[in-house]
Amino acid sequence: MTSAIQKPGIVAVTPTYTQCTAADKFLAAAGGKYMLHYRNGATPTGILKITDQTSAAQAPAGASLAGGWADAVTVPASIPATTDAVVWIDVPARFKDGTGYVNLVHGTPTTLTVAIFGPF
Repeated sequence: MTSAIQKPGIVAVTPTYTQCTAADKFLAAAGGKYMLHYRNGATPTGILKITDQTSAAQAPAGASLAGGWADAVTVPASIPATTDAVVWIDVPARFKDGTGYVNLVHGTPTTLTVAIFGPF
């Protein structure tokens, strides 16, 4: 999804949305912050999360993000049909893998699209 990243400025940008798959990723600039604007069509989605790359160990049962563990669950249940959701990634280093990509996990993304804005 790297080629889909858009950077609005003083001149307006008409958002372009890309169809989501179960596992997507985009190349994140060092120190950049990103906004993901999800737009869902007719089918509710499953959970959406961003893979944490800083934890070496698997989170034990019952661990929570608030407790300092695991992936960032950006949408804990689902995005209902015909609904939008916005995710702000202010510390992308936490989510960048060894090649600089931020990995996104989209549950049941049948009609889910995303516009990625950044780096800011």
